[in-house]
Amino acid sequence: MLFNLTETLRLLIVFVPQLFDSLLLLFLMYKILKRNTNRSSLILSGFYFTVSIGFILNVVAVMFAFFQPGEVVAIFYFIATYFIIFSFIFIVIFILSLLKLRDVFTLKKAFIIILIYGIIWLILLLYPGGLTFTENWAPVYSLYLFLTANIFFTISITLPIIIYSIRLYSSFEADNLKKKLKIFLFGIALILPIIYGVILTNTWHDPLFKTVWGIITIVLLFSSALLIYYGIGREL
Repeated sequence: MLFNLTETLRLLIVFVPQLFDSLLLLFLMYKILKRNTNRSSLILSGFYFTVSIGFILNVVAVMFAFFQPGEVVAIFYFIATYFIIFSFIFIVIFILSLLKLRDVFTLKKAFIIILIYGIIWLILLLYPGGLTFTENWAPVYSLYLFLTANIFFTISITLPIIIYSIRLYSSFEADNLKKKLKIFLFGIALILPIIYGVILTNTWHDPLFKTVWGIITIVLLFSSALLIYYGIGREL
């Protein structure tokens, strides 16, 4: 009974709020690009676009899993997870662009970092034995992939965001700018746990935990998207 209830709730969570969050992200991306198409706005839009596409593909995967299970479900789950994880490199690049390290941190270097990050994640997810699927085609991470993914994400995303955020905050002198930056950084802090939750959810297949974390993800994604936009995004 509990399993059926949580599966139904999880389906509703994906169909309605998660799709709404994805459309909100795309709308905020449109607002940013409509205002300006400079370097910073394009990078932040890259984050909004990739993470929203990831969650939309996750909606598609759940639809197939619920109505017509098959190998296509595994494909959509894989691509959805990859896009969601991949999107966070744009946050690191965006913070670096705000530090105005344009002479040192060129667009070419930014592209190389994005490419390397994307390739490493692809290797991790495709490494033999790391990622398997249940009989319902839901992704299952091995202990090795769970630990490796957490370590790599922490080193490549979480720690750089913390370090560069501190440097960025220290470089701001005006109180009004610091206030906006605090809102932006709080939004970033809210969205980081999503990836750790995704990795844990794909490793620990507890139906109740998936439902609870699904609700938490929607709240975090909605809140962080607005905080990032109203903190700095709309000022670009």
